[in-house]
Amino acid sequence: MANHVYSRPTNLIFRVLIATFIALFSTVSFAQDDKEFDRKDTGFGIGYALVRFDTSFKFTDKQTDQSLFVDAEGTFNLPDYDAIPVLYGTYRFSPNHAIGFSYFRVSRQSSIINIDETFDDVHIIGEATFNDDTQFLNISYANTLHEDDRSRILGLFGLTVLDVRYVFDAEGTITYDNMTTVGTLREDTGVLAPMPQLGLDFWYAFTPKWGISTRVSLVAGSFDDIRGFVISSNINAKYRFSESVGAIFGISYFDADFIIEDSLERTDVEYSYDGVFVGLHALF
Repeated sequence: MANHVYSRPTNLIFRVLIATFIALFSTVSFAQDDKEFDRKDTGFGIGYALVRFDTSFKFTDKQTDQSLFVDAEGTFNLPDYDAIPVLYGTYRFSPNHAIGFSYFRVSRQSSIINIDETFDDVHIIGEATFNDDTQFLNISYANTLHEDDRSRILGLFGLTVLDVRYVFDAEGTITYDNMTTVGTLREDTGVLAPMPQLGLDFWYAFTPKWGISTRVSLVAGSFDDIRGFVISSNINAKYRFSESVGAIFGISYFDADFIIEDSLERTDVEYSYDGVFVGLHALF
């Protein structure tokens, strides 16, 4: 991978976590009777996430060993932040077993009219566009490892499905493999990658209405021409307005590194985001 600056989320996430704990402890009172903690674990909702992205892509021609590196947010001014609708739900079909899902789609586009840049081994003078159209689907089975009136620890097993499509188009004077031509260049990567997921979810109820959960999961493996590793974490505060309506407020972090490879080309992808989320759901 070419030398480049690749920023990771700072300790802002941990500061927000501490602030969340302080806010919850200072604003709620503990119930005297633990029997009041009657949780409903089946719900379906919709929310919005304000997400900050950090993505980069490297396309390498395996025959010539020439490469093209794209810093999506830096070089192409692809939007760093975006507000994304999210669908989510959980169905607990027995006291110790549940299934859950979440889905969202990222659609970003940018274009540069006057570009004069070198991307590793490719120099472009002219116009360029970059499109990111990625869908994330998470499906998990949760098994209760421990539970009492206030807390629960869940083991998570499931699939994280990435439906990835990146398109890079350039037009103008292109120098590639020591040859200069006037024309177009396109790098198009599309892949559907279901990958196994393992994780833990820690839940604690402060009161019958307030609770907090912390989830950490790892995704690693290979599928067809794809190899990848993903780590994700979520910290969510949950509030129940009534027996049938609840809300969720959270922060999340996602970091994926994967390789798409065939006989002609190799694509290295670094895709990360962090952000805040708020959702409203119905409880059953």
